[in-house]
Amino acid sequence: MIQARLNLALATLTTLAHVVLLAALPMLVLRDFAWAWVLVPLTLVTIPHWALIHEAVHGHLLRERRANDRLGRVLAILFGAPFDVLRVGHLSHHALNARAVERPELYDPTVRSRLLAALGYFPRLLGGLYLVELASSLLAWLPRRWLRPIVRRLFYEGDAEAGAMPDRAERHLLSPRSLARIRSDGAAVVVLFALAFLLWGEAWPLLLGALLGRAFLVSFLDNAPHYLGELGDPRQGHDMVLPPRLAALVLHANLHGTHHRHPDLPWTELPRRFARDQARPVGSWFVVPWRQLRGPVPMTALRRERA
Repeated sequence: MIQARLNLALATLTTLAHVVLLAALPMLVLRDFAWAWVLVPLTLVTIPHWALIHEAVHGHLLRERRANDRLGRVLAILFGAPFDVLRVGHLSHHALNARAVERPELYDPTVRSRLLAALGYFPRLLGGLYLVELASSLLAWLPRRWLRPIVRRLFYEGDAEAGAMPDRAERHLLSPRSLARIRSDGAAVVVLFALAFLLWGEAWPLLLGALLGRAFLVSFLDNAPHYLGELGDPRQGHDMVLPPRLAALVLHANLHGTHHRHPDLPWTELPRRFARDQARPVGSWFVVPWRQLRGPVPMTALRRERA
C-alpha cells in the first residue's frame, strides 16, 4: 500500500523547497526585498515535510527499509534534527500515548501550581519542542556519560508511568552505532544551516524568522490531536475536518486519531480507514489546535470531565 513513487516525488519537492530557502532565495532577497514574501509558503512546507519524516519513522516512506531510512535521514537533516532522535521520540509517543506523562497539558495540582505548569507548557507549545530537537544536533557531541542523564530525563525518568522508556531510549539513542549516526546527522545539520546563514548575509534575520515559524508550527501542532483527550487508550487521537485537497497536501495529518488506531497504514490509506471506522471528527483542523491556548489542565479536572 506504500505509494513509493508519490512519496519520492514529494520528498524531491521538499528538498527543492529547501534549496530555494537556504541558497536561492537569499540571492533574490539581497537584490530586491520584495522577494521576502516567498518565506511564507516555504515555512508552511514544514507541515508536509514533517509528515514525510513521520512516514519514514513508521517505515511507510519507501518499501525497502534501508532506502526508507536513508531518505528519512536526508529529510530530517533538512528539518534540522537527526533522524534517530525524531524516530525514538515519536515511537515513544505511541508507546506512552495512554499515559499522563506523555500529555504536556496535564499537571498534578498537588505537586505544582497552574502558574508553574504554564511556565513549562507555553514555551514548549510556542516553539520549544522544535528548539529542543534542533539542539540535539549539538548536544549529541557531548560525552556519552553526560548524555545519559539528559536522555533519561527527557524520556521521563523518575515517573512511574514512563515504565521502561528511559532504558529503551538510552539503548536506542546511545548505542555506538546509533550515536555515530546521530552525530553524523547533527554535524550535517550544523554545517547546512551555518552555510545558509552565511548565504543570507545581512538579511539573516529573515531566515531566523522562517526557522522560528517552523518551530511554532512543529511545536503547536504536535500535541493538538491529543489535547484534553481521554487517558488510558493508546489509540487516542483526534480526527479533524479538512477539505480533501488541503488534507492531501499535509498527508492527511488531520486524521491523527485514525493513524493512532492503525499505525501500520501509510498516509494514503487513512481516509478510507477513517470512513470504514465510521469515526467522528472533533472539529476543524483550523480551529481545534487553538484550544491549546487554554493552557495546562489539572489531571483531576480531566478525570471529572470524563466521569
